[in-house]
Amino acid sequence: MSASKSTTSPSAGDVDVPQRLVLTAIAEFGARGTQAVSGREIQRKAGVLNEAAVRYYFKNRHGLLDACLVHIVEQFDPIIDEAWSELVLLKRDRTLGVRDVVTALVVAFHVYWQQHAAGVQLVARLIREEGEVGQDMLIRRFGHVIWRFEDELAALLPDKPAASLRLHSFLAINNIVNGMVDQTLLWQLPATEPGQTHFRISQEQLAQGFIDYVASGLCSGA
Repeated sequence: MSASKSTTSPSAGDVDVPQRLVLTAIAEFGARGTQAVSGREIQRKAGVLNEAAVRYYFKNRHGLLDACLVHIVEQFDPIIDEAWSELVLLKRDRTLGVRDVVTALVVAFHVYWQQHAAGVQLVARLIREEGEVGQDMLIRRFGHVIWRFEDELAALLPDKPAASLRLHSFLAINNIVNGMVDQTLLWQLPATEPGQTHFRISQEQLAQGFIDYVASGLCSGA
């Protein structure tokens, strides 16, 4: 009886089940880790009774993770597209610099972080916890963001060797993503100003700090 139930497809009334599973998985995987949460836990937290739902819709855990990443990219693409569009408008008025390109990327991630922090957390988890499988997913789904960033920099840094540009572009994106996620550690550092109990800066100052750090690294020697 249980075997028959596990292979039964969800009814027409369950059309929102994949979305509920994906949203729950993003929250749980992002907060707790991709290896720390089972498919059954995700189904239970999503309010899905069919124990075969993850297997039916996504085949396995990696299929679910990939669906989560697709959803994240669908949310992120309009934000990064707007950032690139503003860069094109800026280019009409003056010559662009590396800092302008870095600003576009950092602002996009910062806006996305403020709207969907769990999505950035899950991207960081995939980098750290899923090895080549997770990294392949990220390149496949987020590749267009990486290559656009690299192309913009290549136009501004024509003398920078291609290998150095690829390395520094990767380090820049990796630092932005993980820095956003790890910022809670920053707020535990000792205060730098009288009257503070811990170190505190605004989110705008944090974003500017990322921009300064990443831009200076990209402009450094080969």
